[in-house]
Amino acid sequence: MTMNRSNANRKIVRVGKEQGMHNIAQQQGTTRIIYDCLPLASGAQSQTLRFFENVNNRKFPFTNINQNKLNKGETLSLEYFSFQIVATAAGTDRVVSVLPIDNISAGTNALYRSDLSILIAEDTVVKKLPLQSMYAPFNKDSRFYGDITVNPGVPALIANLGMPNDVFHFVNPIVIPQDLEFVMPLQLPAFTATFNVDNDYYLMITMEGLGTLFSPKTTY
Repeated sequence: MTMNRSNANRKIVRVGKEQGMHNIAQQQGTTRIIYDCLPLASGAQSQTLRFFENVNNRKFPFTNINQNKLNKGETLSLEYFSFQIVATAAGTDRVVSVLPIDNISAGTNALYRSDLSILIAEDTVVKKLPLQSMYAPFNKDSRFYGDITVNPGVPALIANLGMPNDVFHFVNPIVIPQDLEFVMPLQLPAFTATFNVDNDYYLMITMEGLGTLFSPKTTY
């Protein structure tokens, strides 16, 4: 087990070799970010969103991968994650806004009481990680919590919104190897939010870290 996030590259090599990828160190190193969006609706009951499951049924701008496993020669060391709410014009994929989860409605702040798990090849590698640990006031890696004023020239529309640095840093990077399916279930609490009826809303998970890409010729 690697406990230092600066060792993500060494963990990629070790896990790759354990999975039979003995030439992993010769693949192209890269910064990799993957994301997925699922419809978000408030409700009186707890619900679970299973990110990346059936991702082949979605497309840009709701995801940037076409299957819930990595291709040959690809790996990803999960070092950071964050959540956003994406609003689109109702019935379309035209994006209206992308905001932190506490900037949409007072009710969406309750989403910080969600629990995230990560499964690789049906093995649990992250178990019920509470999202309040991502929220800036409780996040040891957060760099700021600022305020912005919306529409300052229109007094009737003035609103002060907190802009937290909600990025969670894994202490132990989790490596996703090639060809293994992964799913990230998020258990949401019951919550009530006021959404604009002209928009559809999606919860977006963003995972990022050091990765590799298949390199049959050379690396850069």
